[in-house]
Amino acid sequence: MHEEVEQLRPKLKEILYDCAVEIKATKAALYLLDPAVRRFELVAEFGFRTAILQSATFNHPLVDRCERGRTPFYVNSVSADPKLSQMLFEASTERLLVAPLFSRGDLVGMIDMRDKAGKQPFSQADVPKAQTIAEKILEVFAAKNLFNQRFITLADVPQPAEASPPSPATQPTAPVRAQTAQAVRTAPVESSKPSAERFGRLSNIINIARQSAARIAMPPQPRGLSESEMRGIRDVLRGILYLPGAIVAALSMTGASGGIQEIAARGAISDEALNSMFGKLQAWLLKRGESTGPMKTSVQTPFGVAGKPISPEQLHKVYTAPVNAAAHRGLYLTVGFAETPERHIHELLAALLNQLQLAIEVSYSRETLEGTRSRAGAYLMEPQFTSYPELRKHSEAVAARSVAFAQYLDLGAADVETVTLTALVHDAGMRLLDYDTLYKKPKITDEELAILREHVSVGAAMVEPLLGTEVARAVLCHHERVDGGGYPNQLQGNEIPLASRIVQICDVYVTMTEPQSYQRQYSHADAVALITRGAGGQFDADLARKFAALGGGGNGGS
Repeated sequence: MHEEVEQLRPKLKEILYDCAVEIKATKAALYLLDPAVRRFELVAEFGFRTAILQSATFNHPLVDRCERGRTPFYVNSVSADPKLSQMLFEASTERLLVAPLFSRGDLVGMIDMRDKAGKQPFSQADVPKAQTIAEKILEVFAAKNLFNQRFITLADVPQPAEASPPSPATQPTAPVRAQTAQAVRTAPVESSKPSAERFGRLSNIINIARQSAARIAMPPQPRGLSESEMRGIRDVLRGILYLPGAIVAALSMTGASGGIQEIAARGAISDEALNSMFGKLQAWLLKRGESTGPMKTSVQTPFGVAGKPISPEQLHKVYTAPVNAAAHRGLYLTVGFAETPERHIHELLAALLNQLQLAIEVSYSRETLEGTRSRAGAYLMEPQFTSYPELRKHSEAVAARSVAFAQYLDLGAADVETVTLTALVHDAGMRLLDYDTLYKKPKITDEELAILREHVSVGAAMVEPLLGTEVARAVLCHHERVDGGGYPNQLQGNEIPLASRIVQICDVYVTMTEPQSYQRQYSHADAVALITRGAGGQFDADLARKFAALGGGGNGGS
């Protein structure tokens, strides 16, 4: 751990007590990344009277959740998240709020809060408070120039083992891709440190990847609200109607030439009431020196339309507040009450406004990240892939087959995206490893096979700066075997990322069925039979069974 961190422990613990003051958490612990050992170590805590976690690896469920979500999250039940249930059960608690600490895009720590006072559950209102505490800690680091560099470096990318002679082939394959896939059958051997020449090659790959990143890092252009953002907005507007006396809630997005209004009402609303709401919004904007044009209005009535329409006279009090979402300007929340709300209703309304802002930011961040990652994946296939049409066609076929399989498995959108990107770039490292001179050879030597086996480490180092650690690790592990006989790290079973296990099956299937194979093309049935035969050895047994059940669906090169 940094010496400076040791010196900062008193200050960090002082900030950590904000978890008790602002959020009413009875326990809190701060974990920070120790780059030397790649673990998150306990730095400060309060309130824990029983055993407390001293360190956590990147495989720990809390760390994994932080890396995936990147924003504070909470659970209030052991059954709320299956990945966290065992940990919560062992800790004899059900309530958990965690705030990740990100610096320069890397996860460098997390704040683990437990058991809100009075046995109250954590709520959405606690999320921005947790984020504020996390930002205070990051400000301390920034002042000391700590955690101000990337920690995923070439030294962190495990190197593949030196190749041993391949075992006799037990399944048909195309030449180069087949022989590299076949290499996962070889016995594990000791890894070696990268040579200076190989290290230099990997450094060049990182530079290429970062140049590609510069090409896609265009500043976001002003835009309207996306459908994903609108879904979050509608949910919050409906929630506002549960406040005592609230009868209309509207989110307005203004512009010089007009704007939009999304309205939720407790019943049908008259045109006169709509005009009254709009007039009050305009009057409020004029006091601020702003204005708006005509609005395109959409009204939802989640409680039905029975009874008389809401009239202007029923709008006894109307309040407007700006929605401070960094992704958009000109957003305003307007709420109409049938009676003057009490003070605690104002406090609840303020909490719902924060939830609305957070819903917009989370949706925007997710869409921006997904769009950037998709473009990054496409750019990683250029410009060198234009020289290797066979490799590119293979990668696209594996991606198509992997998407179909992931959707068949009913994975969530984030997991489908990870599988898609992994499949698209799983062989990206091949193009820098003499692939142009080797891919047409019907037979390759052990030395040439050793070179090609480097593609997992090369590819992982190449994609990490653009697509992140999760995709990079999936690329690194797509030639691991569930029985531990794969490479580069001889992982077993669920130690291998799910995306890697999915892509591995689809990669082998496409290799056996694609027409470009230099050996005879295998039918869908024969390819599936061979994959089924490898279940529990090379392939995840459950996934192999489900892949066979998928049938000929998808567009994976069959």
